[in-house]
Amino acid sequence: MGDEKEKKLTIFVNQDEHEIDTEKISYARVVDLYLGEGGAPSKEYLVKYSHGPSENPSGTLTPGQEVKVKDGMRFRVSGTGES
Repeated sequence: MGDEKEKKLTIFVNQDEHEIDTEKISYARVVDLYLGEGGAPSKEYLVKYSHGPSENPSGTLTPGQEVKVKDGMRFRVSGTGES
């Protein structure tokens, strides 16, 4: 049963590779990974994902939401800018 927790998945955030050890990822964590790679701070971000599992193969991740991840899943983060 403990094997499930130790499994690492590789995901991509704007072409940058990251290893995570959870089966779900939140909007906030994706943005944190993006900012850690030198992303530009902005009030709001648009987070799109693709190559996901059958439950959520692609879509948009919004604040407060989380999605199931799978190895090789891709996230694209872009600042929406101030209006």
